[in-house]
Amino acid sequence: MNFTPRARWAALALSLSLLATGCAAGSNANGENGTSAAAAAQNADGSVTVDTAFGQVSIPSDPQRVVALEGGAVPAVEAGLTPLATAGDTFDDSFGNVADYDAVENLPKILTPDGWDYEQLVELKPDLMIGFVRGGDDASQELSSEKKAEFEKLNAIAPTVLIRTNGSAGTRDASVAMAEILGNGEQAQEQKKAYEDKVAQVKSDYAQQLSQNTFAAVDAYEDVTVYSKISWIGKVLDDLGAPAAEVVKNEEAENGVFLSFEQLSKIDDATVVFYPQYTDGASDALDTLEGQATWTSLPAVKDKHAFGLTHFFPDNYGAALRVVEQIEESLKSL
Repeated sequence: MNFTPRARWAALALSLSLLATGCAAGSNANGENGTSAAAAAQNADGSVTVDTAFGQVSIPSDPQRVVALEGGAVPAVEAGLTPLATAGDTFDDSFGNVADYDAVENLPKILTPDGWDYEQLVELKPDLMIGFVRGGDDASQELSSEKKAEFEKLNAIAPTVLIRTNGSAGTRDASVAMAEILGNGEQAQEQKKAYEDKVAQVKSDYAQQLSQNTFAAVDAYEDVTVYSKISWIGKVLDDLGAPAAEVVKNEEAENGVFLSFEQLSKIDDATVVFYPQYTDGASDALDTLEGQATWTSLPAVKDKHAFGLTHFFPDNYGAALRVVEQIEESLKSL
């Protein structure tokens, strides 16, 4: 399925703004990346108490009316649940199995540029809302008062589980934590192991190609983003031990480095470049870049070592596995 670049960038802009405003100075007692979230015990009324980024929350043991907050759609669908609504942050390549997108494609979207649509959430009458909350790249920072207030408003509507993720790369483990809460932890752990096994195999089989090349993952709309190792795609490349282009290799605070089109020569040292591609083979990023002389003059582009990847923004291990499989095919051609 094809999505406009504006839709993609709008979703990413919301994610990045949430990341930027998620923290305040202080300590965090709930761990990082949602790894501490788990069902604690079944209560006398049949509910289950789970740990979240904002403390313990009692949720139904068998939720039937689930709203998928940011990052919650994939764990919900893979657990066999069709959400009442989503944050609108899900695309077909958000799923390891793209056919799973059919379950959420036409659902209402309850996250707007101004925040959550609380009135619509009340009307939906959910019995559980689940997703992640972005906490910046420093796990020692306490979540901001704005985020706490947002959680309290959501939790007043229905039991709300928000799993903390510190940096976009941490969303994969937050997805595992959500799956465990939704009763699908075994499958999520299997997906994680499949990803880790594939990474190990590719690192071994293509050690020479990985060590002898320099890699950059880029996107383009109004400017160019070169993604860092704390981003979605950047974390996959880092897991593979793929050396990053000089302009971004030391970036550990932001998802990427922004360049103007005139500054694309700053990734001249990249011998392999990846860019986002839709599952139908189209790429808005490539369409934008191909009109730039600075793109066509890049050594990687001249050598035909620029490759499109679907699942470019994986926030779960099923999608991340699809990325590694495609990178493997690219390495075969080097």
